[in-house]
Amino acid sequence: MDNNGKVRIGVIGCGQIARTRHIPELHESAVAEIAGFYDFIPAHAQAMSDQYGGIVYEQYQDMLNDEQVDGVVICTSNDSHVPISIEALEKGKNVLCEKPMCTALEDAKALLEAEEKSDAFYMAAHNQRFNLGNASAKEVLDSGKMGKVLSFKCTLAHSGPERYSINRSNSTWYLSKKTSGLGCISDLGIHKCDVIQYTLGERFTQVSAFAGTRDKKDENGDLADVYDNAVCLFKTESGIMGSMNLAYTNYGSMENSIVYYCEKGVLKVQYYPDCMLEVLMDGGEKVRYISSEHPSSGVTDTFAKAIAAKAGSPVPSREAYDAMRVVFAIEESARTGQIVNL
Repeated sequence: MDNNGKVRIGVIGCGQIARTRHIPELHESAVAEIAGFYDFIPAHAQAMSDQYGGIVYEQYQDMLNDEQVDGVVICTSNDSHVPISIEALEKGKNVLCEKPMCTALEDAKALLEAEEKSDAFYMAAHNQRFNLGNASAKEVLDSGKMGKVLSFKCTLAHSGPERYSINRSNSTWYLSKKTSGLGCISDLGIHKCDVIQYTLGERFTQVSAFAGTRDKKDENGDLADVYDNAVCLFKTESGIMGSMNLAYTNYGSMENSIVYYCEKGVLKVQYYPDCMLEVLMDGGEKVRYISSEHPSSGVTDTFAKAIAAKAGSPVPSREAYDAMRVVFAIEESARTGQIVNL
């Protein structure tokens, strides 16, 4: 911590998600101070340093060796999440890592082992847990006023990572299996696999899925070697059934919604552009939760507060691992044509 009692946090990877979310939110945090930046393209780190302060590290290992750094935010390509996270934990740095946790489950197990040996914690950046819609939906369901959840449906679909990544081209690492992993399944599906299990308070036990590459091209004009569409079915421990649609090929408005069908009504999370949660009771009562147009994700501030309070990870690594198991089950089912039991 610095002399003002703020935790000092470094950022590894200064791409689009860091620039649009983590870095501005760290800058605005009342409990955090930006220690510095690293990016394999030095100019990207320098640009963030010029704008927000903090030093530029020549190597991310220099940041991990800096005794004045309390935690790091890792925003690199998916294939590097595990090795950098493990190095950070071994150096006693608390970790906030962008999703997905890993590109192979065996690597995730190594990460869990590293955390067990460390005095620091690992937190996956599962931002959907913290937004008003999902957080309020969990409160409503936990209260029991809706009765049992019977089924759900969800969609997360946008026009593709080449339109969001920092280089705005089909050369983005998101469209390469080597650096991304499973495409829309691990990039988009991980959000819903985590937040639905978290909200319901129970795990998926069965998964069935179709997945394929329908439209996305790589930088050479060939079909990308990652999935750009997936349609999935789930069953939970108590028998709740649900569906999930994932796509990089939604060339309209982004869809990012969950609907829970319950004994006593329906919850619609982020179903409407102007409403984070709508609760419809069987008797006709309606409650709508309205949020500001561009709310904070809450992820980085939650991370910083947990470090300051020495409270442990706000998103336990075991829960992040459980969500990854579902992601890989989706891929296995799509590849084999079989229902996968978890």
